[in-house]
Amino acid sequence: MGEITKETIENVIENLASCFDAELLSKKETELASEWYWKWDDNHGREWNTYTFSDMLEIHKRRCERWEEHHNGTCCVVERVRDKYLMSRVSEFLAALDAFMKE
Repeated sequence: MGEITKETIENVIENLASCFDAELLSKKETELASEWYWKWDDNHGREWNTYTFSDMLEIHKRRCERWEEHHNGTCCVVERVRDKYLMSRVSEFLAALDAFMKE
């Protein structure tokens, strides 16, 4: 086994990033839209759920923006992502929050 150098580490990281990027960009729009992993956690309160929702929404937004820019260009990407992918998730969160508040 050879010596591990700065260049070796950089190459590994660049290759991983390229693989992740290629995987994301090869997805169909329906696959991208279905990549949503947040749900209300009954074991925690509204503060925790709001925090985790916000974090997941930001991650989802960035992935969707990257995909949209690649497939549909940079013009109006923020609006496209908001309307196509994020607003339904915000509505889902608000419905879960309302249900929690009524308990």
